Amino acid sequence: MKRHTYRVELAYDGAAFAGFSPVPNERTVASTFHGALCRLAPGFAKLAAGGRTDRGVSATGQVVSFIYRDPVDTEAIRSAIDAAAPDALIALDVRKVSNSFHAQFSASARRYVYFWPDDGAIDVARVDRSLAALLGRRSFHAFSRNTPRGQSPVRLLTDATARRVEVDGRPFVRFDFSSHGFLRRQLRVLVPTAIRESEIADDEALVRIAESADRRRSALPADPKGLVLTKVLY
Repeated sequence: MKRHTYRVELAYDGAAFAGFSPVPNERTVASTFHGALCRLAPGFAKLAAGGRTDRGVSATGQVVSFIYRDPVDTEAIRSAIDAAAPDALIALDVRKVSNSFHAQFSASARRYVYFWPDDGAIDVARVDRSLAALLGRRSFHAFSRNTPRGQSPVRLLTDATARRVEVDGRPFVRFDFSSHGFLRRQLRVLVPTAIRESEIADDEALVRIAESADRRRSALPADPKGLVLTKVLY
């Protein structure tokens, strides 16, 4: 059967959706996307996302791929997406690509940012040093939650930094992370754990927690609204 593959870069407000993946009786990014593009033309299938975003998590650089049985105009696809949830979802780029492209499996890295409200009391330099010590390939089991049975907890963390910024005049600590892939809730647990551990003079604290593989030693997950998927690399 002939097929035509499309790649779309998306931005969306996580507060408006119950995550990306379909959830019965709730509005998700996938269900909104699916409804809009099924109405546009027949033969829509195989929707895939480059990065996972749970309930409340936003994106400024999500990438999805899907196929149509027949060719569809890219501007028509863009218009259908933009009209589906104009308050919360926008198509940044739409293009027809090779049938070998898959938004999830073709990706080489994902980048996320977490914005933590800054009360001025956080030792950001120490947080940044402790994150730097965590770079490399290791088990992040201690910082994950709800890991699927059989999934390896080993990930290669290639970037992890913390710095102070202002967003719309409000102070935040901005955390930047990059990896080929992340475990469930890994970043939402890692951020508050790094902040908590910065209260002691130990730049290797996060490494020791990781090596313990003990989830009881890490903090509770932070609010999902602070997390943003900013880029999927190919």
